[in-house]
Amino acid sequence: MSESSQDKQDIVVFLGAGFSHDAGLPVMSEFGQKSRSDNRGLWEHASAQYATSNFRYAAPMLVEAAEVFKRFQQFCRASPTLRDNDVDNMETVFCIAEAMFEANLKRIEFDGQEYAIEELIRQIQLWLWKAFQVCPPLDNKRRDQINTESYTRFFKSLSQLGLCNRLAVITTNYDLMFEYFSWKNEMPCHYPVVQAEPISIGGGIDPFVFLNSGDSDLAKGPLLCKLHGSINYFQDESSDNRLYVANLLGGGEPIGKSGAEHWKDKPVIFAVDSIWCIRNKHGSGVTPAIIPPTYAKLTQQKWLRAIWEEAFEVLSTARKIMFIGYSMPDSDGFMRALIHSAMATRAASVDSVVPPKVYVIDPNEDTHKRYEGLFHEIYKPLPPINFSEATKSVIPEILGEQN
Repeated sequence: MSESSQDKQDIVVFLGAGFSHDAGLPVMSEFGQKSRSDNRGLWEHASAQYATSNFRYAAPMLVEAAEVFKRFQQFCRASPTLRDNDVDNMETVFCIAEAMFEANLKRIEFDGQEYAIEELIRQIQLWLWKAFQVCPPLDNKRRDQINTESYTRFFKSLSQLGLCNRLAVITTNYDLMFEYFSWKNEMPCHYPVVQAEPISIGGGIDPFVFLNSGDSDLAKGPLLCKLHGSINYFQDESSDNRLYVANLLGGGEPIGKSGAEHWKDKPVIFAVDSIWCIRNKHGSGVTPAIIPPTYAKLTQQKWLRAIWEEAFEVLSTARKIMFIGYSMPDSDGFMRALIHSAMATRAASVDSVVPPKVYVIDPNEDTHKRYEGLFHEIYKPLPPINFSEATKSVIPEILGEQN
């Protein structure tokens, strides 16, 4: 990040799963229930009787990924150290598979079948990609159940306060809810992954840019650091883990069997067949860049290290930090270490040693207690409140106040 950019991006918003909950996406502990529901829905698209109408080209590979994930859940459930609700937590299951990989376990057998650990992780990545690849606000069946007003108020506040260019967003979320609503509200964000290769999915003669791209656009909207990857990030395992970022909206071309008209002028990354389309264009070695929340995550991908470096940088220079919908679990020692190290370097990285003000938007009182124990005197107490209610007055007041 340039020195001028640091001066601008003095407000950091850290988003957890609670931010996307109003859009109908699950928090970590709810993933098992959503996984079972999505798996049942996919069978319809994969069934032979739908081959001439609703069949999706990507459905067979997604059904396989769902089944592998379900069987691995059952394998984990047999452990005396895990309870049923533990294996419904997506991070728990993903981290167990990653720990096996780091322990150099090559293969594992469960449910009468043998799997290579690397293949198991790829299947989990694909299934997590499918679960968070949806965009409920674009789903006619679910649109009325989505609280879009909260996002409208949030982004309206950013615009009215003139904060878009000053804002750095750090998130552990895989989904594209922040990208979608920032684009929808005409303030598209950008990523700190300049080495990534942009790719389109649908194409067409009039593609629509979903994100800011190119050096000339980097100062035009919020910076977004996605610490665990994203559903529009893809790695090419046959080419030194090259990172592709899908940032274009299709111009009306069919996305496999997902239909052309339905996805016209919409982000085609949300179409079921988008993964099929990407692999057709860029090779079967391309997999979703979904990263497990483990200590090992930074040792494997250079592009991910660049994102964490940028997150460290903005935390080190922020005047104001707001956590929204992130519970700061005691188990996430890596995140706490990131924050401790960023706070410890502030005196050397900013002109003023005035510490940042830290605010937490969360409805759980225990979450606030964890933050108070982490940040001590720089934590600014707020009453427990959910994201939607906070967008009405609390968030605009905090973002608008002068440091």
